[in-house]
Amino acid sequence: MKQSKLILAILVILVVGVCCACGKNTTNSETTPTVQATPTTEPSAEPTATPTAEPTAEPTATTAPTEAPTATPTEAPKGAVLPSGKTLTVDTLPVVDGALALEPFYDAVFAELLGVSVEDAKLFLPCNNTPGAYQNLTEGKSDMIFCALPSDEQVATAKAAGVEFEYHTILSGGFVFFVNKDNPVDSITQEQLKGIVSGKIKNWKELGGDDEPIVLFQRNEGSGSQTGLYRYVLPKDQVMEPLLELRVSDMQGAIDRVVDYDNGKGAISFSYYYYVVNMHTSDQIKLLGIDGVIPSDETISKGQYPFLNFSQIVTRKDLPEDSIVRDIIAWVQGENGARIARENGYVPYDMKKD
Repeated sequence: MKQSKLILAILVILVVGVCCACGKNTTNSETTPTVQATPTTEPSAEPTATPTAEPTAEPTATTAPTEAPTATPTEAPKGAVLPSGKTLTVDTLPVVDGALALEPFYDAVFAELLGVSVEDAKLFLPCNNTPGAYQNLTEGKSDMIFCALPSDEQVATAKAAGVEFEYHTILSGGFVFFVNKDNPVDSITQEQLKGIVSGKIKNWKELGGDDEPIVLFQRNEGSGSQTGLYRYVLPKDQVMEPLLELRVSDMQGAIDRVVDYDNGKGAISFSYYYYVVNMHTSDQIKLLGIDGVIPSDETISKGQYPFLNFSQIVTRKDLPEDSIVRDIIAWVQGENGARIARENGYVPYDMKKD
């Protein structure tokens, strides 16, 4: 009996020991997965943050380029409004041509009318000089030209082609004569000038100057300057025929020859006031006074200088009344054209004096 109780007690002790051991193992196995749960949450946080942040930032950045095209039209320069309310564009721009001496003026006019730089305006504005401009107008290759009045031959050529010109005065100017700066003669009379041009007066000493032969450089036929000589001084048939070497093809050449020919001694030539003063300037020449009046902005604007020259916009007389060219002419003949003239060194034409 005593043995049986002893065996039972031993068995109970064994069972309790096994149970304790099993309970310890169970506790350890549950704690381990609980500690490992922390890294499990980290991977799940990374994918969540990455897609959320990146897509949100990208759409915001893409809105910047869309602002540029919107701003461009607003900032683009806009052309001036014409009297009719129209705005000139490259598509409605007429074909324009003109004389070299007037090119800076009409370049500036159309730059403002188109709302572009002068450099950009030049791309649409040819300059074939006076003979080429009148030829293009006669042949219908241009719509308006900026020139001095045409020669008799240019008018006759147009008439033979059934074309009549129409003139619109825009600028005041002067037909001027210039000599080397060292020439002691400062002014001559109109009669003395006629004597030079006709060849009757041959030496500067006849005019109170040095004992030097007078060398008159003339321009090519049909040029604005040569036409001016016939208009303001003597008719063509009374002007002496120059030697070939005394005929120059452009206004720049006339100035250069007066400066350089035989060291400038005795040389004289002619051109238009604006060109000599503003376009091809030289401190080696001086403008001659005529009847004691030296050409200047003041003497020209006041009408005191004898050889006043009025620059024109010339069109064909059959130009339609509703043509945008007439609108441009009205704009140029107004205060805008006068302002551009002053800004570019020209003398505006005062229509109120007429």
